[in-house]
Amino acid sequence: MTFKSTLSVFALAASAAVSAQDYQTFVNLQADHFRASGETETGWTVRGQHYFNRITALGPLDQFRYIVAETNVSAGYSRIFDTNSWNIGGELYAQNGIVLSAGYQKVDDFDVTTLGLGYLVNKDLLVKVEAFDAENEDTEFRFSTRYNHQLQGNDYVGFTAYTDDEFDYFGISSKYFASLNDGRYVAVGVALADNDGSSSWAAEADYYFSQMTSVGLSYDKGDNYSLNAKHFFNTNWAVEGRFESNKDDGSLKVYRLGVTGQF
Repeated sequence: MTFKSTLSVFALAASAAVSAQDYQTFVNLQADHFRASGETETGWTVRGQHYFNRITALGPLDQFRYIVAETNVSAGYSRIFDTNSWNIGGELYAQNGIVLSAGYQKVDDFDVTTLGLGYLVNKDLLVKVEAFDAENEDTEFRFSTRYNHQLQGNDYVGFTAYTDDEFDYFGISSKYFASLNDGRYVAVGVALADNDGSSSWAAEADYYFSQMTSVGLSYDKGDNYSLNAKHFFNTNWAVEGRFESNKDDGSLKVYRLGVTGQF
């Protein structure tokens, strides 16, 4: 084997190692700086999620299967506008396809408990019912279905539809992920919703220059928009910046800086 061909083999192996990166634990620290009509406020959020089995990135280090059917636990805490909020939750995927989930969220003195029961028909189809028990309110039920349509390679189109038990609110969302030439990728998402006769929509897109670096934007019916950029310094650590505002009310601005660790 020549020296040139040896280098090619090592380069190919290194590329494959990055593209097949596996993760099990995710942590994120985020700061949001709000500016509105001359007043400012900074909020903090920390959250984490741990999977009992490792999950594989689809190329970009922050993109995974549309339906991640792995048992996991999560927790988070935030303080924004002098309001404390924290949550814990988890999902159990049994071998027979049964999915159990539970969550608890508390915002100052208000809390919500969530219980879910689902069934993973196959790796591309999940049906689920969830019960939301909010403090001093009647229990509400939400029914949802998630479907993944696999395309060539890791590319996919995913769909999620949901409604409550009285059809007061319902919605559908979709996400398209695709690999392009030369190690580039794109992810596009759209969502439509109706809340008791009030409709809304939102769209977002991210373009990946590589597995490590991306830029994105979003826009919704209320003329809110955002611009963001994310870069992984290595396969474990990334930094993200985001700017949010409104087309008709430029006095409101949100600046976000976040750090993510994946292990």
